[in-house]
Amino acid sequence: MGIKDSIGGGIFVALGVFIWAMSFRFPSLDGGHPGPSLFPRVLGTLFIFFGSIVVFQGWKTKRVEEAIPPEEGIPLNNLNPILVIILIAGFIAFADYLGFILTGFAILFILMMKLRVSLLKRSLVSVALVCFVYFMFSKVLRVPLPKGLWGW
Repeated sequence: MGIKDSIGGGIFVALGVFIWAMSFRFPSLDGGHPGPSLFPRVLGTLFIFFGSIVVFQGWKTKRVEEAIPPEEGIPLNNLNPILVIILIAGFIAFADYLGFILTGFAILFILMMKLRVSLLKRSLVSVALVCFVYFMFSKVLRVPLPKGLWGW
């Protein structure tokens, strides 16, 4: 925590205010029904709320970061975002062929393997989460998801 967190939180607060301001340009529906501005306003509110928490924690913390000597090469923690980008690209590339369920399971399984979650837990969580997301989007919200080779 520190000045960097205050700056990052401030950026999210500013982005939330911007989203809120832009949502007033969206049309409203008759009869008090939620219109297209509902989701951006909820998102903007969450940005402002959580960004404010990060700013407050950054101000509250007055620790001085110790100087860390530079290491040779790229530190392993910097490879995590690269892995996520590669997995997202893999999802885009393979979802049409393998389907949402298999590709989503593989991505979650690999991410939890990187986080060193036990085999049983990562298997169960991957299956449960992919099934939940599939049910919510495909069956409840009726969003067409890639079916893949086996049609599921």
